[in-house]
Amino acid sequence: MNPTRPRLLILDDLFGRNVPGGRNTDRENLCAHFLWQDATWDTATKASKQKVMEPIAEAVFCRAQTPATSQVGDTVENDLESALAAVRNGWVTSSEASIVRNPHLAPWAMVLLDLCFYTGKVTDESDRRTPGMPEGRPGDDDPRSYFGLTLLDAIHGEFPELPIFILSSKPREEVSLEFSRRGALGFIDRSALDGPELLQQALWNHGLLADPSGEVVGHSLPLLLALREARRGASHRENILIRGERGSGKELIAQYINRAGSGLGGSESGISDSSSALATVNSAVFTPNLFASELFGIEPKTATGVDGKMGLIEMAKGGDLFLDEIGDMPLEVQAAMLRVLQDRKITRVGGRKSIDADVRFLSATNIDLDDSGREFRPDLLDRLRIGGTIWLPPLRERPEDIPALVDRFLREAEAMRPGIRSRKVTPEAIERLCAHDWPGNIRELRSIVFEAVTRHPDVEHLVVDHIRLGQAKTAKRAKKVGRESELAENRPHSIAHLFEALRETEFPTNQLGEWAGELNTLQREQMRLLARLLQASITATKRRTPENPEGVVQIHPAAKLATGNSSLTASQSADLFKRLLGPIENELDEDLREALEISIRLRPKAYRRKPASTKVG
Repeated sequence: MNPTRPRLLILDDLFGRNVPGGRNTDRENLCAHFLWQDATWDTATKASKQKVMEPIAEAVFCRAQTPATSQVGDTVENDLESALAAVRNGWVTSSEASIVRNPHLAPWAMVLLDLCFYTGKVTDESDRRTPGMPEGRPGDDDPRSYFGLTLLDAIHGEFPELPIFILSSKPREEVSLEFSRRGALGFIDRSALDGPELLQQALWNHGLLADPSGEVVGHSLPLLLALREARRGASHRENILIRGERGSGKELIAQYINRAGSGLGGSESGISDSSSALATVNSAVFTPNLFASELFGIEPKTATGVDGKMGLIEMAKGGDLFLDEIGDMPLEVQAAMLRVLQDRKITRVGGRKSIDADVRFLSATNIDLDDSGREFRPDLLDRLRIGGTIWLPPLRERPEDIPALVDRFLREAEAMRPGIRSRKVTPEAIERLCAHDWPGNIRELRSIVFEAVTRHPDVEHLVVDHIRLGQAKTAKRAKKVGRESELAENRPHSIAHLFEALRETEFPTNQLGEWAGELNTLQREQMRLLARLLQASITATKRRTPENPEGVVQIHPAAKLATGNSSLTASQSADLFKRLLGPIENELDEDLREALEISIRLRPKAYRRKPASTKVG
């Protein structure tokens, strides 16, 4: 497996099937057309002799039907759960187990869905036409009931951040509105001659891709989303603002934007090997006097003994100028920068001729410059972020990247100390590092790893005792335990009081008037209470992005959080929401109503709509 090559999941009945004879020549032809390396490692993969010399992606195929291998006499049926299982198997989570087992496993870069899945019996005639394929049923080829759209609903409902494209030979116009409504990002004609180019462009714009240069280390979803925003920003020449905590790698993101600035560049990764110029400026060190000479340059012979100097803006001509920590820029310098951004021209100190400022400004800050208490000009801020803002996640939100970062820093530290022993890091040490809050982010992690190597040069393993985390607070990432006392300790105060009140509530027989006839009311209030719990779980597990700060409702993680059951499936989550919210459907609004709609789409069977009534706010 190539850790920097995109991983695609293809859900398709024809290409995903195993053939009794071994080779799936249809799959081999598709891989040759799109330049994919088949990484499924099923019977068809093992039997194939195909070798793609320069693949642009690794492809994993799933039939999304049972049986996966069919022959004459078998009946083929669509299988939603097998498709969802395939998606989950390639989707990296932040659980401690996955951190230790899969430190270099990137999530799916994209899922490609077929539309029409043929079902029914495999007959002699259908097997003769295409080995292992059934005759098909009348509804299979009906655009109104394509199984691919059912798959799209289910996958988008459980994995809203996972980019999905339709890959089909069916007419696009039949489903263009439906696939857009259901969350697919585009459609690629499977038989199009320019299909590989279209797919490469789709991956560039929408895929979850790691940095092929390896400079930005990690495969976590928050990081891959930030890299996707950076690639989109690199496609234009407008100024970009990068926000993130100290030590989180903002300068590395600026370098990534600079490398990606040439677009697809003809490379499989989408990042050109030849980068445009990039000059870096520490905004805090510029006094008003130093600012002009460093950025604008000095005209030769301005004064006796002055040879002249090219400014950083000229040096970055046609490229990018990175302004680090712009929140520390003095007010006088801010005013001068604003004039440069307005006029797009500079004049050297002592010069008379103006020079075009052909440069894109990439700025970074670890503070909120929108805060009215900050001395930062809002008109300058607006111009510095006119091309968008990229939010770089802190290290505590991407713990699955820590193993790869530790390995990088170990190798760097060892390379700087000739003769030192090479070492491996133990799983216990990784767990300790993953449980830390990392207020200093990646810079702090690098410092701790380097210190451990310096103090222990003659060992072959980095163990827990080598790690000095100082007084920094350690995050509570320990697994849940089953003891009631520990659960009670972590409950919010109001919940503990509620449980206590419920346990002490009695229904005395000598006070019938207080509780007689209240069963329906009690059941109704119980449903409303559970709905508030589900609302809190939805709010806590929403996936928020710069494009959608309000967040996307995710019923699967919300149900896991509410129940404490990490093994809950998407179908079970949908059933839970239907069971608890269905009886009060007409009282729901916003997030809860959306959660119920998602659940009904995933599990429509045996659900009846309630008559309309007034909503409860």
